[in-house]
Amino acid sequence: MIALSLVLAALLQPAATVALQQDDRGRPVIEAQINDKGPFAMVVDTAAQTSLLAPSLVQELALRPLEGDMTIIGAVGMQTAKIYPVERLNAGLFDERQLEMLALPNDSITSARGIIGMERFAGSKVLFDLTAGTLTIAPSSAAASGHATVAGTTDGNGMLHVPLRLDGVSVQALVDTGAGRSVGNLALLKALGLRQDDPRVKPAGEIRGTADAATAAWIVQLETVALGPVRFRDVPLLISDMGEAGTPSMLLGNDLLGVLQGYAVDFPRAELQIRLPAAPAPAKP
Repeated sequence: MIALSLVLAALLQPAATVALQQDDRGRPVIEAQINDKGPFAMVVDTAAQTSLLAPSLVQELALRPLEGDMTIIGAVGMQTAKIYPVERLNAGLFDERQLEMLALPNDSITSARGIIGMERFAGSKVLFDLTAGTLTIAPSSAAASGHATVAGTTDGNGMLHVPLRLDGVSVQALVDTGAGRSVGNLALLKALGLRQDDPRVKPAGEIRGTADAATAAWIVQLETVALGPVRFRDVPLLISDMGEAGTPSMLLGNDLLGVLQGYAVDFPRAELQIRLPAAPAPAKP
């Protein structure tokens, strides 16, 4: 009943729009006031279940932790995090009082001051208009005219996964606006017919996620990545051990999503709705 109530509430809410910016790694960012201070830049992360505060912001706001902690599971590891009481969080899209937020274990992943997770938007459509520079939260609905729909699935946490084809290899990808780069796992590397010692697989240092953990990374060059009707060409893809050893999987990050004119993540419909470029006007006779 609780989940049904959340969906019904989302359907009854009018659309809300705020300005959209980017952090230093191309992630979508909006401004939020916390405890009536700020505004502070916050990454909008479609793969985050909950919202988080950077440790520097926790200190700036002089927040005191509650008893206990919670475990944050990131793409490359997990870590416990402190919980902090917040009197008010106002991001334009919502205005909430008396809530609890986690501290971000690895604040080096972004120049923003925290992350806005999807706990408030599970029953909604999140529209990223990269051309106009706006973010809109709207009721779930079929794609608007001029958009293509990529049907996906939602996992046990409510996050959206969509199908891609990488040089002809099919893979399910988590739509992750909190990821600066798209990342595939080692099973995907194998499905592409490559091994870690292949000369076409280049070392790329290490990557870190939300949890303060690091794992080795490699980079491979793909000729084509297909997302519905959209084709990306000459794509460098990061590969790392993300713990899903048997099944090819990947994170669809902002290196690809940021190329689009706009897109919407519709959680109730389990769809990624992509704005297509307008057809050129016919030449005048």
